[in-house]
Amino acid sequence: MRELLRGYAAATFESAAGAGRLEAVVSELATFARALDGSESLYRILTDATIPQRARRGVVVDLLETKAAPETTSLVSFAVRVEKAGELPAALAFLVELAEDDLRQIGRGAVDAEPPAGRTLVRERIRGYAERVLQELSRRAEVDEVEDELFRFARVLDTNPSLRQALTEPANPLAARVGVVDTLLGDRVRPATLRLARYVLRAGHVRDLVGTFEWLVELAAEERGRRVAEVRCAVELDTGERERLAGALTRLVERPVEVRVVIDPSVVGGMLVSVGDLVIDGTVRLRFERLRDVLAQPS
Repeated sequence: MRELLRGYAAATFESAAGAGRLEAVVSELATFARALDGSESLYRILTDATIPQRARRGVVVDLLETKAAPETTSLVSFAVRVEKAGELPAALAFLVELAEDDLRQIGRGAVDAEPPAGRTLVRERIRGYAERVLQELSRRAEVDEVEDELFRFARVLDTNPSLRQALTEPANPLAARVGVVDTLLGDRVRPATLRLARYVLRAGHVRDLVGTFEWLVELAAEERGRRVAEVRCAVELDTGERERLAGALTRLVERPVEVRVVIDPSVVGGMLVSVGDLVIDGTVRLRFERLRDVLAQPS
């Protein structure tokens, strides 16, 4: 999962640099890494695989949300989500190293290509980067627009072999290839689309450029699904309940969530929540079924 973290971090550092917070993020990541190493209780909680990931992420958010840059909180929370629990200290050290390297690159006014890697690892980097970039979009309509722009750019690449050659030729410097993308897309697309196109070139050598952009279109479609929460319950929720639920889900999935309520009498009580591939079953029916299973076991 380390390459997934690399891609997510690359996008997060870009955002932090744009907001003038990259130096603070570098310092805060290093401080949190030292705190984790120096606190037996914190280390035990965050590296214990028997503690649910959501609970460990909640500890991170509680500790950092009001004390650190939002990018720092997101990075540590993401590391908790994608890395094995016992690997968190190493993942934080990796993030500190990446952040310091990004700070040096910005100081020289350059952005380097990521280290050479195979197709699978390059895809992991792009996935992590795309998750962060799409996560930053505040409205579902913006995700729709990025999805459409990526699809149209994939079609342009598909019908233009000379353009594909110019963008995939390893002998062409990265800055020159990024310049071609800037000229083609520039102010014609949303900033998120341009960022994604640039990072595809930076992430590593991509032979199937059209396939990679078509895959990005699929990732954008997945992102749309993460922004709508289907909530099944026996009775309608009032405005306050919807707002509290939307707030809790937004913190959980780290992106704005639209709540859609489906009245389902079979739920009996509580609610069944689906957000993308995340399912939270808090129904009374589930508790009845678990009780029935326990009672059915031989004594």
